[in-house]
Amino acid sequence: MRNFGGKRRPSIVDSTATDPLTREGWVRRRLRHAAAPVAVTATALLIAGCSFAPASSTEPSGEPSAATTTTSTVDGQFAIPEFYEPPSPLPDKEHGTLLRSEEVPAPEGARAWRILYLSETHDGTPVATSGIVVAPKGEAPDGGRKVVAWAHGTEGGGRNCAPSLAAEPAVDLVDYFTYTSPFQQDVGIPALTEFLDAGYVVVATDYQGLGTPGVQQYTVLDSEANNVWDSVKAAQQIDETEASDDMVVLGWSQGGGASVWMGQNTDYGKPLNLLGTAALAPAADNGPQFARQVPEGPQDATSPAHAVALQLNVFRGFLAAYPELDASGVVTKAGEEALAGAGVQCVNHLAYVINSNLTDYASLLQPSIPSDWQKRLDENTAGYSAPTAPVLVMQGTADTVVNPNGTSQYYERACGFGMPVQYTIYSGATHQTIPRYAKGEYVSWIADRFAGAEAPTTCGPEGSTQTPPPPIPTPSPVATPAP
Repeated sequence: MRNFGGKRRPSIVDSTATDPLTREGWVRRRLRHAAAPVAVTATALLIAGCSFAPASSTEPSGEPSAATTTTSTVDGQFAIPEFYEPPSPLPDKEHGTLLRSEEVPAPEGARAWRILYLSETHDGTPVATSGIVVAPKGEAPDGGRKVVAWAHGTEGGGRNCAPSLAAEPAVDLVDYFTYTSPFQQDVGIPALTEFLDAGYVVVATDYQGLGTPGVQQYTVLDSEANNVWDSVKAAQQIDETEASDDMVVLGWSQGGGASVWMGQNTDYGKPLNLLGTAALAPAADNGPQFARQVPEGPQDATSPAHAVALQLNVFRGFLAAYPELDASGVVTKAGEEALAGAGVQCVNHLAYVINSNLTDYASLLQPSIPSDWQKRLDENTAGYSAPTAPVLVMQGTADTVVNPNGTSQYYERACGFGMPVQYTIYSGATHQTIPRYAKGEYVSWIADRFAGAEAPTTCGPEGSTQTPPPPIPTPSPVATPAP
């Protein structure tokens, strides 16, 4: 495995603020067809039972009511309520400032709010970001309630792909790939019931550009991590939550990459006290993946088209974050329309369109990655800096979305700093089943972090060769998700 000049990640170069980017016109503006044809292959695999009490509508003074007003529909599923339209200009306030909230249906014994708050992209550009907060009812313990921040996996690039847009977003995870899901994406939070029963506040960002206007800076890890940090700060401003500074982040796929990144870059989140980062199949190895430095992982009949859909989302996010990059370096003329589609469709819709219309998926992409693109991908690869809090990584052997070999490479890098990193490989678990298979582990691991217990590690001694642990059997029987 190559390591880009040592254990530590390359330093990040600041870039200018992004300009408004929209659909085909945006793609045409960013394509410079004279550029040399180079980029990526289609086979690179990367990222990516409650009862309810009625909710009441609340809104801060001076903010518009958002109950019924809609502005647009993007992937046919949800319209965008006025709630998600931020004030213009954005107020000149600290990142993490709560702009508005409205109460939504909550599990029994809890309250829940949809939130809009200030955050920043990687270069300090202010953005409005949406999400949800869920908190137990009743009196909080001395010192306030512990916080679990949920960082969701890949949903896609359309504004309508935001999980908080669901009428009842404060639910246990409703997996898209189940017969009971009515949604175009994953909605809800894994183990929400268990976290509320434990007395935690749970907050879930949508990330900027999902729900709110703008282009989601997908897999730009500083941008994603900032959105998660600020969601917790916003939750603290809802008095009823009584949320403390003590927090753990749990992320999946895209959000798994953000979660481990937060553990090695905590300055932005101060004064929040990060006690641990838990990652399910994290998108933490994009640099080596795009550079083809990772052995191929599992594949199935749908994974090549899905991999292209993921790569298109990466390209779109990086084009928004780094204006010096050219789209023509990574997509072909035939891929221009698909790149525009990544800004309209949720990821599984986009993958189905690709799968239905093409037999040669690679025709959308250039055959290799240009050096300027690779530099930015390397900068957004976790594990080259020391984690400052304990890390838990959970990966399935049958994952066709996040390459298990890439996750193991992240683990080997992260172990090189002498900090506790626990890596559990679940035999037979897929990308979609890992949140269920690993639930017992991450629920108890998070409880231990809040209790101050010593963190476990599967790393060898510092300076030794790090090797992944052997897979363990998946729990049996696996609980069926509640409808």
